[in-house]
Amino acid sequence: MFTFDSNLFLLLNAGATPNAIVSWLAISATKVLLLLIPLYLVVLWLLGGRRRRLTAIALLLALVIAIVLSYLVGLVMFRPRPFMVGLGHALVEHRPNASFPSNHGLAFATCAAVLFMLRRKTVAWVATGLGLVMAWSRIYIGVHYPLDMVGSIIVGLAAAMASLWVMDRHGQVLLALAEETQQRLLAPFARS
Repeated sequence: MFTFDSNLFLLLNAGATPNAIVSWLAISATKVLLLLIPLYLVVLWLLGGRRRRLTAIALLLALVIAIVLSYLVGLVMFRPRPFMVGLGHALVEHRPNASFPSNHGLAFATCAAVLFMLRRKTVAWVATGLGLVMAWSRIYIGVHYPLDMVGSIIVGLAAAMASLWVMDRHGQVLLALAEETQQRLLAPFARS
């Protein structure tokens, strides 16, 4: 399995003489696309409405759960990044930490899973498409294997299910706490 993964990585990786435009696109994607997630959360929250705010909380909770799960998986199943074992070509500097699963891929997989489970299909498909671009870019720039992305999907599904389980039982309380926190934070500005 690891041989197949390494061979697929080498097929998708930039190689020794990467195309400048494709490299720029891949590096830009890996840096910029991730910013769309917090932007989406802010837009959901600011547009208001109970349903949108509950979705924002479910997404945020799922992302937190996903990152914790990713950290634990990385401790238990440490896999060095391709450049750590001299495989392929890395186009960017990266810390030599666990490769599996990809946190960049995990963010989009988690969001897509939550949104599909909440039947927000249009935005879920957008998250899926952006996640595929992110997955390609992380492999192309040489910091992840393809199976790291598969691991991200699995962890993202688990995080989404855990988040929605919590939201089903405590979502209204979490929403009330978040709205109360927002009011307290904005209170000094309202008095001005």
